[in-house]
Amino acid sequence: MFKWRHFSLWFLMLSVLPSVSFSDHPVSPEHIVWDRSPIQVTLPLGNERRIDFPVPVKLNVPKTLINASKPIQIREDGSVYWTATKAFDAQRVQAITFTGYSYFLDVSAKKEGASHPIVILDDRLPVDEIKKTADKMKRLSYDYDSADLVRYASQHNYAPTRLIKALPGITRIPVSSRSCTKYLYRFHPLSFEPVAQWQSPTIPTRYITAVRVTSSSSDEVVFDPRLLRGDWIAASAQHAVLDPAGTDGDNTTWYLVSEHPFEETCQRQTPYSNVLSRSSR
Repeated sequence: MFKWRHFSLWFLMLSVLPSVSFSDHPVSPEHIVWDRSPIQVTLPLGNERRIDFPVPVKLNVPKTLINASKPIQIREDGSVYWTATKAFDAQRVQAITFTGYSYFLDVSAKKEGASHPIVILDDRLPVDEIKKTADKMKRLSYDYDSADLVRYASQHNYAPTRLIKALPGITRIPVSSRSCTKYLYRFHPLSFEPVAQWQSPTIPTRYITAVRVTSSSSDEVVFDPRLLRGDWIAASAQHAVLDPAGTDGDNTTWYLVSEHPFEETCQRQTPYSNVLSRSSR
């Protein structure tokens, strides 16, 4: 489901300048606040992924997943190290804490799954456990909204360095140019290429991806976020209108905000998924 945040879609357009190159930074953990919804975890084939629970846990893992993985290592501090050896579709895994609380994970494995750590936060913890993590959570808290993230990504693509407003804690992370985009937009012959992705240190974590869009249509195409498919929190376009194919204005950049990395979000697209409204969290 598309959970929409209302904010102005159009920003002051900057003069088009060559893209600025940036070096990659170490990937930060993805912070997910437990809200009783199953947590989506995609494992990369052959590479280990760490899942940090706030307290020690015991995992109930289906036998089929055990057979498709290396031995799953669980530390006494709540960290789980999981390496998938075969691809598999999402299956439910239950994590039970020593206090009796449970978490549900929908775990899948894909060739291009992300490998950054996942940190799960939970406000149900006993008071003493909350105090232990209070300072850490305070350091990790940033008040960036979707408009901030879109503006940041847009400036990195089109503005000179002197005009880029820094957002502390945001890191650029890899994104595959071949990420699934077949069903990204309805009704129009467009091609897509993810060109850059950033991870926000907000709690919960947010991702902003810049996607280069090129039209193959003989007509103008007006950007309409309601035609997007996928679980996007917000979206914006550098230019509202794509000119007919073969003209100077037949390409632009769209900016998509999501709860999970671009690859994981678009992998959950379906040809018939709809865009629905999402209330702000």
